[in-house]
Amino acid sequence: MFGRISSHYQDSTAVVIGAGGIGGAIIQQLVGHAARLIVGDRDPAILQGLENSAADTEIQVHPVDVRDAGSVADFFAFVNETAGVPHFLFYTAGILNLESLADTTPEIWDRTVDVNLNGAFYCAQATAQLMIPMRRGSILILGSIAGTRARSGSRVNPVYNTTKAGLSAFVNAAAMQWRPHGIRVNCISPGPTATAMMDLQPAQVHDAISQITLDQRQNVPGEVAELALFIAAHGRFTGEDIGMGGGAGLGG
Repeated sequence: MFGRISSHYQDSTAVVIGAGGIGGAIIQQLVGHAARLIVGDRDPAILQGLENSAADTEIQVHPVDVRDAGSVADFFAFVNETAGVPHFLFYTAGILNLESLADTTPEIWDRTVDVNLNGAFYCAQATAQLMIPMRRGSILILGSIAGTRARSGSRVNPVYNTTKAGLSAFVNAAAMQWRPHGIRVNCISPGPTATAMMDLQPAQVHDAISQITLDQRQNVPGEVAELALFIAAHGRFTGEDIGMGGGAGLGG
């Protein structure tokens, strides 16, 4: 981690929602820097694996279903009781649907919106309610370059794209409302990244990466984690949506 930035995480409490992919990379880079690290996920196997590997590291895990406002409230009550008011929230939970728009059922639409958009709202709001009395805090939400516009050569997922565009707008408005309370809210929007979610994409999407990125490769999760940690800690960023697409946003 960047030398000057890492000092912002000392003696801090960091919360990560979503422990796979980019969230997992953020967790790895927070280990040894954040004094208290609490991870929420709805997959018990992922949480158990983190608990087993934690050893002497100050990591605590707790189940949370971001689709359920009650579950989110219970999770942040646990955070407050065990570690106090968080300094940082990283919301990285997300799902991807592969159906065409014609084949998208109301159930598919609702499920994607529930995780990608509603879950971010529930978690950001619950975190801010704890942070406001302290007049400080940083919330970082994981978006996607897909929220900017659909691009030829990549698989277009109308529901996914819509939720990621919504996150960008939410971050902008939330940052303005919570600015008087000392809370910064930002979004980072990676391009194609080598995660399990990307593995779900069909072969033609992987083949198209060389066409839609200038450096002809995907992001590595650790690269995105570095950006997330930098933006979250740097006091000059708020209300921003920072892209990291290897030039993908410049293509057609």
